[in-house]
Amino acid sequence: MSLPPVSADVTADAVTALPARLRSRLDAVIDQARGWPVTVEGTAVTVRPDDQLTVTLTDPVTTAGDAVCSCLLAPKCLHRTAVLSLAPILTTATAADAPEPSKIREGRASGQGEERGPAWGVGEERGPARGVGEERGPARGVGEERAPARGRGEGMVSAAGREGRRKRDSLPVNAAQRDAAAALWRVAADLITAGVPGAGAVAQADLLRAVHRARAAGVHAPAASAVRVVEQLRAARSDSPGFRLRELTADVGELLLACHRLAAGDGAALGVARRDYEPVGDLRLHGVFCEPVRAATGHAGVVTYLADAGGTIWVVSDVKPDDARPSTRTSVDLGEVRLSHHDLARGGLRAVNAHASAARRLSHGRARQAVATAGTPWSADPLDGLWRIGVADQVERWLTGVASPVHERPAAYDLAFLEGTVLGADRQGLLLASAEEGGPVVTVVPAVASTAAPYLVNLRLLAEHAAGTKVRLAGRFAGARRVAGLAFAASWLPESHGGHVDLGATTLTRADLPTTGLRAEDRAAGEPGGPPLHLLRHHLERVVAAGRSCLLAGVEGDARRLDAAHLSGAAAVLRGLGEAGVRRTRDVFGRLDPHDAHVLARAWLAAAVYEQAAGREITRAAWR
Repeated sequence: MSLPPVSADVTADAVTALPARLRSRLDAVIDQARGWPVTVEGTAVTVRPDDQLTVTLTDPVTTAGDAVCSCLLAPKCLHRTAVLSLAPILTTATAADAPEPSKIREGRASGQGEERGPAWGVGEERGPARGVGEERGPARGVGEERAPARGRGEGMVSAAGREGRRKRDSLPVNAAQRDAAAALWRVAADLITAGVPGAGAVAQADLLRAVHRARAAGVHAPAASAVRVVEQLRAARSDSPGFRLRELTADVGELLLACHRLAAGDGAALGVARRDYEPVGDLRLHGVFCEPVRAATGHAGVVTYLADAGGTIWVVSDVKPDDARPSTRTSVDLGEVRLSHHDLARGGLRAVNAHASAARRLSHGRARQAVATAGTPWSADPLDGLWRIGVADQVERWLTGVASPVHERPAAYDLAFLEGTVLGADRQGLLLASAEEGGPVVTVVPAVASTAAPYLVNLRLLAEHAAGTKVRLAGRFAGARRVAGLAFAASWLPESHGGHVDLGATTLTRADLPTTGLRAEDRAAGEPGGPPLHLLRHHLERVVAAGRSCLLAGVEGDARRLDAAHLSGAAAVLRGLGEAGVRRTRDVFGRLDPHDAHVLARAWLAAAVYEQAAGREITRAAWR
């Protein structure tokens, strides 16, 4: 089923308009609606519940009149409401604003965690998985892109743009924005109390109504987080193989934290309504590598990473709906550049008066002035400088990005540039001994675990036939001493590959590999042992999955284990979460106090913030 995006308020109003007797049947009808046939003619999308009935949607659905059902009960009917509840959520992002590379990750359906970046727990990919019927949704919600923190390699962004963002961050939070954030908090607290089983279409509609109110008040970043929560809930309730409980937990945590910051008057948590492409001047860029990407939104394509003379990473992406999926051999749509993404990753470009987002994503199209230029090998400046940055500094850049909200993370914040010697095979990929003195042994895992992509095959070939050789690797940080491999270069690589191999786009053959005469080691790297912080993370995820009822048992035992591991802070927040979970106060009439849900949400958020910060420190220590 391929449905057009629907405005959040249209879906919310449709659910609210249903009579109580129909509302109780909505979730069951939604399950049936996943199998209803769909036809598309221009902007009209027609769904046929049966031979006599049709639900017609006008793409995009921005008003109630854009969704029409032919049954006698319309518009207060289950057919129309079920279809609207299945459709993706409309955002203000344009078609050009496809999912950011750092938020698009194929791992939704493969078991391997971007754009796509570590989630609430360090080292896990995020990116919501949608259920059936949501493939055509636009990319991320509004407010997901903000200026990166100033630092080495930030890249040029206009002074006016930086000043504008500073002004937005310093704006006070007005009463309407506080109220909108409070409404989001209330619904999120109810979701935590009930868990996924209690978060059906009616609860999701409540959250969408709060999203609409938040957008109208300018509370953009929390609204974007709430949209991702709804998407994840839909995936969970549809038994989508791409659903990841960790990602839902991360999105709920980000939503609650943003609402908490706004309640405290922190205007920086508001976010921005849309991504603005700003002038960044003339650019001379050198191709680094490219990777195929696929989002759970149904968007797919390719992303090419380039670097300027200062080592700043810029991004050219070509990501479109699944029915028009570009590949690495697709031509780049940028000015007069006639290279494919594969060739651009081995070449370069010169852009005049280029425009880019704050995350350094280049605006493309034939109207832009850009021409192709000769490429630069990884071993020559300026690309060589990417590998001269110490591993510790790269890890710090990554963890700084992890600590920021999704909409504040710059593109490529999680990229790793490592140099070392191939030791052999690991259960999940290969082992790479860092060339730095005293450097760690890194486990290089496939960026995508699916056999449809050549990552795993390529890594196994390297581990078997290139043991003992030195390679340069471009990858993405994936945890403690773990990197998802994206591309590599080596002195023995045939010239036909153009200097490096994109592990997700090219399948290596035995003829491409050296004969080292060394027997590859087949052993596990052995992830560095650390404190049992997973005990706290487990309870955070359990609450999101099952609600407060899961806290009735098991909390005290795990708290004692955390105490024994000298994690008294973790034990304290876990006990606080357990106490909030069993707290059930009543008023003088014997009714349950709704304030208990807010107490549980605050305790859950405190535990989540602690777990996130402690996880970053444990990961930082593991890389030392």
